[in-house]
Amino acid sequence: MTWRLLASYLALTIVVLIALEVPLLILYQRNERQDLTSKVERDAFAAASLAEDQLQSGDNSPGLERTVRNYQAQTGGRIVIVDIGGHTIADSRGPVAAGSRAFANQAEIVAALHGKTVSGIRSAGDESHVLYVAIPVESAGASVFGAVRITYPTSALDRRISRYRLALAAVAVIVLAVAALIGLLLARSIARPLRRLEGVAARVGGGELSARASETDGPSDVRSLASEFNRATAKLAALLGSQEQFVADASHELRTPLTALRLRLENGETDAALIEAERLAGLVDELLELARADASGGAPGDLALGDVVERRVELWSALAEERGVQLEWRGTGGLIRAGEGRVEQVLDNLLSNALDASPPGSAITVTADGGELHVVDEGAGLNAEQRERAFDRFWRASKAPGSGLGLSIAKRLVELDGGTIELQAAATGGVDAVVSYPVRRA
Repeated sequence: MTWRLLASYLALTIVVLIALEVPLLILYQRNERQDLTSKVERDAFAAASLAEDQLQSGDNSPGLERTVRNYQAQTGGRIVIVDIGGHTIADSRGPVAAGSRAFANQAEIVAALHGKTVSGIRSAGDESHVLYVAIPVESAGASVFGAVRITYPTSALDRRISRYRLALAAVAVIVLAVAALIGLLLARSIARPLRRLEGVAARVGGGELSARASETDGPSDVRSLASEFNRATAKLAALLGSQEQFVADASHELRTPLTALRLRLENGETDAALIEAERLAGLVDELLELARADASGGAPGDLALGDVVERRVELWSALAEERGVQLEWRGTGGLIRAGEGRVEQVLDNLLSNALDASPPGSAITVTADGGELHVVDEGAGLNAEQRERAFDRFWRASKAPGSGLGLSIAKRLVELDGGTIELQAAATGGVDAVVSYPVRRA
């Protein structure tokens, strides 16, 4: 991973360097050539001004010849001055007989004799190049009398461009080296914690659920990934621990009725064996219900708590009346975020426990206000320690009926909806079961 990240950094750096340096080199070459062309054109116009009078009069001036030779000696550029017929008047290469050198067949001279100023770069016959500028010699409003052409070697220009190209290449190398160093540090800062996280994941996969990744190494995204991984591992460990505890508790609880059932059958006590079988079947049903609660993961939805409470209270009223217990509910409830089936099952468990704890002639009050639900009975109640342990699986108060799974199931269902459940001491002396659900915000 380190080298792939480093390669991506360097590739991006190279693209940026190309996008910056190539246009910069092209612009530098263009400007240098334009500057040289402008300078040579100024020199050509100056030479044309000096040659104008001679071309008009036809006299041969030694001063013009000296001027063009001095120009070549100082600059290295060659000046050729021709008359309207293309015959040489002055040449910086040395004295010539009048008309001994003809340039009428050269394109730039022809163009200049037709009143045009031309310039360009052409090969000098070897690997070098020359810049040429040709201008007409004319008076304002008069005819063309001749032409001036300057050919200037571009070797100095090429050397400057080559040096500039080398400078850009050196800058690119330095930038790439710095980018490689920084990229290597960044890649290692990302890859190192990821490799550690990979090692922790391998340990967890090997069964070491206590292994945790460091949440302080690497950039924020890697730290966030490590945090999520630790949370997932913690949930997995808790789930496996819960399953192991469930299997252990279930094995313990099933052992007693199975032993009793075997003894009843061995002694021929058929009626007693049927009672034990029914007890065993009820325990198995509750274990299955608890397993379904652990596996339940349906998404919560908008639910009117008052409507659910009203339906369940109406359903349980007949059983409460049969036992001589008054069952009533108050409040209007609120709009909560929960699963309807889970809320009904929680309320059924709480009402069942309240009925078991309520003596004849007492009352059970169900209150729904906003997202909070209260189920209050007038039974003997529980002390603080008992209320705390009531949610443990298979825990029962002394001589209490049932398997001790009802409140465990209720707690799991409430937590799946993001709510909380607790038992409080009621003012009536009994138990106040309080359930709080998330309220839907408008």
